[in-house]
Amino acid sequence: MKILHFAILAALALPATASADQYYAGVFIGSEHVGNDNLNDVNPGLSFGHRWSKSGSPVEYHVEGGVFYNSYEEVSPILMAGVSTRLIEAGRGEFRVGASIGAAYYEELSQQLEDNYGIPNAGGFIPIVALTAAYRIDNTDIRLTTVPPDTDTKAVVNLSVAFGF
Repeated sequence: MKILHFAILAALALPATASADQYYAGVFIGSEHVGNDNLNDVNPGLSFGHRWSKSGSPVEYHVEGGVFYNSYEEVSPILMAGVSTRLIEAGRGEFRVGASIGAAYYEELSQQLEDNYGIPNAGGFIPIVALTAAYRIDNTDIRLTTVPPDTDTKAVVNLSVAFGF
């Protein structure tokens, strides 16, 4: 948990030195739990984020927080921080790849997830590590995010859209 706190503090300190930044709203659409039909794939959610980079750099940092209806049918707050980079320009936009770390609150299931799958929790907060691929056109990202699956699932992929303003 100390690493999460350090990462969030570092990410929050960086905007003061950044020269290109943007706020955005995220809309979580749903997930696919490959190999597991017992989990909820309808995972709507909303988030608010801030992304920034040094002018001209393809590397971008972000902090994003929000709430979503998780795969275990609970409403969960989430906070993530991470980095992404431009992979290639294609058509009107660009493909980006990135990684994030953070935590989500699983009020009812955190202890069961720890007991069944070894997922640690601190007072209901479980760590999240995510890899994201996005296609950005102007200020809008279409994002596919994957998180490590549990032992009953082969892969987890989430679809979301982020609208910059």
